[in-house]
Amino acid sequence: MRTRRIVTGIDSEGKSFFQEDGDSPGYLNLGAFVDEEIWIDDPSNIDVGYVDPASADKFDLEPPAGGSRARVFTFMPDKGQSYDPEIIAQASQRFDPGHAMDPENPGMHTTATIDYGIVLSGNITLELDEGSRELGPGDIVVQRATAHAWRNYSEEPCTMLFVLISSPNYN
Repeated sequence: MRTRRIVTGIDSEGKSFFQEDGDSPGYLNLGAFVDEEIWIDDPSNIDVGYVDPASADKFDLEPPAGGSRARVFTFMPDKGQSYDPEIIAQASQRFDPGHAMDPENPGMHTTATIDYGIVLSGNITLELDEGSRELGPGDIVVQRATAHAWRNYSEEPCTMLFVLISSPNYN
């Protein structure tokens, strides 16, 4: 399922209008994961708005300094995939996973951001250095620059909305 993205704007007369309405153009199938880049807010460039990861050689997990990034991420049922270093390496060729990937624990990474992760459908396990939690639809995670990994041990895909915000509190 593709995510419908609606973007508003302000016209030359100062009136609000619908600038875009359609499938999110930032769709990238990474095999065990599907990423849909929704929007990038870059304080150094007001017109960035969106970068198509499918056309980029490599794109960042994190937002620009002082900015934010919204994405919808679907985790396919694990079946051992999120632990497979080959799949992680293949995805990392296109998708920069952040400051620290743990070679001893594939998928475990850290971002210098505050993130809000909202489970839209399905179930997922959030793994930290010390423990894990099962999450389901409606659960919200406030991820504060800690090492973490997402594991889908269920039989169904899990779709989450992530908003990553650059903050000097987490650099």
